[in-house]
Amino acid sequence: MKRGRVREVNYPLIIGGILTAIFIFIAIFGPYLATHDPLEPNRTMKIDGQWVTAPYRPGQIEGYPLGSDEIGRDILTRILWGVRPTLVMCLVVVLVRMGGGLLLGLSAGWYGGGYARFVESLIGAALAIPVLVFAIAAITYIGVERGLLAFAVALSLTGWAETAHFVKDRTQTIMQAPYIEGAHAIGLKPGRILRRYVLPQLWPVLPSLIAFELAAVMLLIAELGFLGIFIGGGQTIDVPDPNSGAFLMITTSGQAELGQLLADFWAKIIKTPWLPFIVGTVVFLQIFAFNMLGEGLRRQMDVTRTRPGRVFTRLFNRSSAVPPLGEGAAQI
Repeated sequence: MKRGRVREVNYPLIIGGILTAIFIFIAIFGPYLATHDPLEPNRTMKIDGQWVTAPYRPGQIEGYPLGSDEIGRDILTRILWGVRPTLVMCLVVVLVRMGGGLLLGLSAGWYGGGYARFVESLIGAALAIPVLVFAIAAITYIGVERGLLAFAVALSLTGWAETAHFVKDRTQTIMQAPYIEGAHAIGLKPGRILRRYVLPQLWPVLPSLIAFELAAVMLLIAELGFLGIFIGGGQTIDVPDPNSGAFLMITTSGQAELGQLLADFWAKIIKTPWLPFIVGTVVFLQIFAFNMLGEGLRRQMDVTRTRPGRVFTRLFNRSSAVPPLGEGAAQI
């Protein structure tokens, strides 16, 4: 009796793809699903004939399923509004990082020699700098009030190094292949060699690198938010404490953003302990989704893995295949 081939299911790709699709859906349609104004405070509400002062606990008041922040703004609404700017910032930073790393790594691997050693020195210097410390210094210098521009520049000045190092090594390996020497021998131009033999072996790796970079940038944004650095900066407001009568200084901003929701962690953990837990869970799920997606894409491109013959798999196989040398020569 002949047994069929056992097909391995790529669970990381499925889980990561579903979670990522959910967050993309929230980023696009979240503001339309929100039931409150994310900027409107609601400091007092009347419940059963008694006035209650914000913050409101989850489920304490109808219409506030996740509770409120210190000045009575609905947490669910602010999360639905906050996913979009955070995800957009991650995408912008990752695209800048990947673009710079790809160009530097590809050119270093292609030309080699002194230029490659110069790029290697830049990569070593960039990898030696703590990303979080450098990001804080760069954002402070540029000005946090500049918003997305400050974060895109600061988070991209060092994050390109890993991509450049990987692309450089991969390109140098490809350039040593026999078919590259054959392409030079038959007179193919450098541009055609690059387009026909080098780039097709780099493109399939980029989706997994982008997913892993999204997770890294998301974690960095959460760390900056924890330290009180987020899009647009913030302003300090005084919130009265109904128990002691004193005033608490709270850092907030007009724009709802996940990094801002994590700011003033220690004050929030005392006043609204549910807020950092809920927002931290959302951030964790985003990082988890991007990491799972990256791992799933990496497995999908593993040629040693038994995989079902689906369209997505065939697409990667087709894009990663090296064209025959004769085909390239015929198109000179």
